[in-house]
Amino acid sequence: MAYWMKKYGYKVTVVELGKALRMGGSPIDVRGEALDIAKRMGVLEQIEAAKLQTMGLEFMNAEGVVQGSRKVEDIGALRPGDDTEIRREDLAKILFNNAQEGVEYRFNNSIVDMVQNEEKVTVTFKDGAVENYAFVFGCDGIHSMVRKLTFGPEEQFTHFLNFYYSIFPVEGSMGKKHFGQVYTTPKHLALVYFYNDHVADGFLTFRAQEKINFDYRNTEANKQLVAEHFKGVGWKAPQLIDAMLASETFYFDQGCQIKMPTWTKGRVAMVGDAGYAPAFPTGMGSTLAMCGATALADAMNENEDYSTAFQKYNEVFRLTVETLQATVYDGLAFLMPETQEAIDLRNKSI
Repeated sequence: MAYWMKKYGYKVTVVELGKALRMGGSPIDVRGEALDIAKRMGVLEQIEAAKLQTMGLEFMNAEGVVQGSRKVEDIGALRPGDDTEIRREDLAKILFNNAQEGVEYRFNNSIVDMVQNEEKVTVTFKDGAVENYAFVFGCDGIHSMVRKLTFGPEEQFTHFLNFYYSIFPVEGSMGKKHFGQVYTTPKHLALVYFYNDHVADGFLTFRAQEKINFDYRNTEANKQLVAEHFKGVGWKAPQLIDAMLASETFYFDQGCQIKMPTWTKGRVAMVGDAGYAPAFPTGMGSTLAMCGATALADAMNENEDYSTAFQKYNEVFRLTVETLQATVYDGLAFLMPETQEAIDLRNKSI
């Protein structure tokens, strides 16, 4: 978003809660139209150079025997051979480096209040500064503060998908290089994804019919919550629990999508996960965010009246969002079949 708005003549300020560019995180995909956008931005070659050599998934039984496998190009590819999986931090660095000149970055800061009128948005920052802007774009994820301040409480926009998931680093020796090894029960998904010489991730995901009351910021409590749900689960679940409890980098959240009737209000617009998170089983979060940012920026460049641009963003891009969000159920059925019969069929028919 910063890249395009600067390119189209705006003075841009990026506000980031973290103290620096955030590293780590599980690999993500750049697919379909996002590849064309990366080419327009001049970063496609860098993204392709950082492509991970992922082979696919192996489906394990409780004893650690491979029951079946699926090649990566057979798992939701939009452009087989071209779709690119890349480490999250590599993509972050590429996009960050490409949006340096003329863009102001304010790390270790955040927005705590906003008041807008027909001419401007007055923003109050965590550090006490108060400044005026022509527009504010909320690109701040599922738990967006911009969305909360502009549209209201998060709960009215989250669509719970009946699962919770955690991600944390593990030793590569727990997995198989260039593969994700998956163990599934009707209520659990345990995964080790070993994607290069030094980095592997563990995933522990469990189904829940009802929402759990938790604080996504309380790391230790959430580790214990995951450990409790995986007691007695087979395969490498005990070792994954130990690695999770010892990890310094840990992410936990509910599986959900963000669904909003409109992504704009006045001079504020929502972009990416903050407005339309598709959930990780789609494999389309980063791609959708890149496409959404470009669609909004292009609409503003093509229309002098920002309200017309915002209207076109809401209307034209909505079909893309709704189509991709709908694929989450196929993704869930593939990753977390709900019956042992369905698990066996997936594992052994491949």
